[in-house]
Amino acid sequence: MKMPGRRNSIEVAVAAVVVAQFITIICWYVVAVVGTGMEFPREALPTESGYLSIEGKNGALMFYAYYEAISPATEQQMSDVPILLWLQGGPGCSGMIGNFFELGPWRIEGPDLRLHQNAAPWNRVFGVLFLDSPIGSGFSIAPSEDHIPTNQEEVAKDLYAALQAFFNLNPLFRGRPFFVAGESYAGKYVPSLGLYMLNKLDNKGKEEERALPLRLDGLAIGNGLTHPVVQVQSHAYVAYAVGLIDSQEKLRLEILQQEAATLTGQQKWQDARIARNRVLRRLSNVTGLATLYDMRRTLPYHTSENGTDFLSVFLNQPAVKEALKADVNTEWEDCSQAVGKKMGEDVMKSSKWMVEILVRRRPILLYQGQFDLRDGVVSTEDWISILDWEGLTDFLASKKRVWKVSSRLAGYVRSHSNLTHVVVSGAGHLVPADQNLHSQIMIEAWVNRLHLF
Repeated sequence: MKMPGRRNSIEVAVAAVVVAQFITIICWYVVAVVGTGMEFPREALPTESGYLSIEGKNGALMFYAYYEAISPATEQQMSDVPILLWLQGGPGCSGMIGNFFELGPWRIEGPDLRLHQNAAPWNRVFGVLFLDSPIGSGFSIAPSEDHIPTNQEEVAKDLYAALQAFFNLNPLFRGRPFFVAGESYAGKYVPSLGLYMLNKLDNKGKEEERALPLRLDGLAIGNGLTHPVVQVQSHAYVAYAVGLIDSQEKLRLEILQQEAATLTGQQKWQDARIARNRVLRRLSNVTGLATLYDMRRTLPYHTSENGTDFLSVFLNQPAVKEALKADVNTEWEDCSQAVGKKMGEDVMKSSKWMVEILVRRRPILLYQGQFDLRDGVVSTEDWISILDWEGLTDFLASKKRVWKVSSRLAGYVRSHSNLTHVVVSGAGHLVPADQNLHSQIMIEAWVNRLHLF
């Protein structure tokens, strides 16, 4: 039999590649448009989920998913089991990122679009409540753009209304310890909601309220954007220190950073936001990184080799929406452009002053993944060092301890009075996605006041 020549072999190989790529595209299309046809596993269903009405905003609904503690401490009554609220960043990113990619009990870990049990979820010993906030994010519903908040005060007010609706559905939850946590742009949401809740507690009995004020036991921020005017000035130094840019590029970036800081000082909020975007865009271009959120990664988070956001594909399946009790007509996107646009003037405004009030009265945990180039360790330490707080000198003088888990390096911890700062080794911007066990140990130790801190 005559063997094919080299040219025919190449043509066959090329044809095979084209066919394979075509099949891959068709498969993704079928999954995205038609769905996988599989049912949402019963064991992966939230304890409860659906929509919460927002008082004062007719027709606006905030989506939630709540997971009760899997194995609460045996000596605890359920009335003593803490509940932790999780808020995503953005502005406008969905809490379902945290749920199904980071710290929830079941995660989408790759383009197979199947839920995998998280070996170290945050709801092991306490309940976790995920919200799609602000209104218009994720599965939440904004009847019009007027319902989308433009500032932190509105965000906090809407969140508080959603929480009251949640506790009205579950009145026995009201006495349980309650913690507010979040990451990235939630570096603003967490303190703004915390301060709003504290003010409600302070005014208890002094104003007409149809509902009791909510309990607040502590606040946690991961890789947060909290004091942008200082944080935007850290990028060039960090990139240079780890060898991503040279000294000349460092100087160019510093000029752009100073422009953003100057515009912030002048309260030209939109111009300052645009200037910060120029810094981040140039930083991304000159470093060539796949993502600034983790300088080690060759692909962005929840993205497949062909560039598909597999988390979006999963959450937009009709069967998934039905299982979660989400509106089937709402197209889920990881971060809402509409919310981002409405919150534009808020981006460069600081929430540091809120942290300064809160740290005097409640425990605060600030943690960062070691490899985050956007809202990482130096970015946070720079604004911690200028906190207007009487405990700051002692905090900075306290020993930064090496933290190990089973003889393996897990990170570094500094703690004094109400403030705890943790650097998580081997993690980027989405710490629980990168280090699920160590992040679980961290949050449980902090909530339960264990020896780690």
